[in-house]
Amino acid sequence: MQNFSDLLPRIPGLAARWRTRDLSDAAYAALYFLNWQIAMHGRRFASRKSKNDPRPEASIWLADFERSAGEALESLLIDRIERYHFLGVIPNASAALSAWLRGEWPLLLTERIPTPEEVLHMQAGGRRPVTVVADYPLLLRPVLKKPNGFAFFVHDLEHAYKFFHDRNLHEGQRKFFGLILQAVRRGLFSPYLGDKVFAEKFDYLVSDMNTHVIHSLRFLGAILIECVLRREKKAPHETLSSAAENELEGLLHDLSHCWQFPPDAGKALLRLIDGGFGVADAALIEQAVLSAS
Repeated sequence: MQNFSDLLPRIPGLAARWRTRDLSDAAYAALYFLNWQIAMHGRRFASRKSKNDPRPEASIWLADFERSAGEALESLLIDRIERYHFLGVIPNASAALSAWLRGEWPLLLTERIPTPEEVLHMQAGGRRPVTVVADYPLLLRPVLKKPNGFAFFVHDLEHAYKFFHDRNLHEGQRKFFGLILQAVRRGLFSPYLGDKVFAEKFDYLVSDMNTHVIHSLRFLGAILIECVLRREKKAPHETLSSAAENELEGLLHDLSHCWQFPPDAGKALLRLIDGGFGVADAALIEQAVLSAS
């Protein structure tokens, strides 16, 4: 059996080609993905979706990539990525790569991990970052909570899918992150960001949580309540004091004003902290978010 372990030390060569614009962002990302897949899994790296397609042969694929360039290379990469399953990788990741290669999703390739604040800015502008760690052997080492550069790269692709795959969901997320960015700029969350637990969960919300806007807002409400309960030295299941409840109502009122919500949506937002939040409230808030300028 052929050994493909020498592929990973060659990844910095792909990065050099990308830096000289011999490879587009999407082509570089796709080659990074496929080189890792073949290096990790050898002949088992992929399987065909249709029996009418040839079985994937790693050596043939690598040779095909080597002798292709420009649009021909990108077309070849699209063909291989769309017609095959990849071992250990959920289809969302390869779907994101395909959409990137086709120019359908504006992903932003970066060589470093953006800060949560940077990701918030990107998402408010309708983009998602994808980090490629190409330095060898650095790419073999853990990246944040992921075991290596490839796992972190695939994680970014999965988030890209969650951000872009549904047009309505994407628009809601983009508007939501824009509203959060407005509130951050006005310092509305500053009194809570000194709490380490809240700050970590807030970073997760703005950079690593791609879901429906109502789920995101309910998460925001929950971590605000937890933060104030910690300040009062209470357990998460305990009840807010009247003063704490008034404080959070004031914050939600300020957020509603900052976001220019209509009165009915502003009242629905307040119900995030009183336990009475319902389907009608969710509909009002979602419409207000989507209508935001």
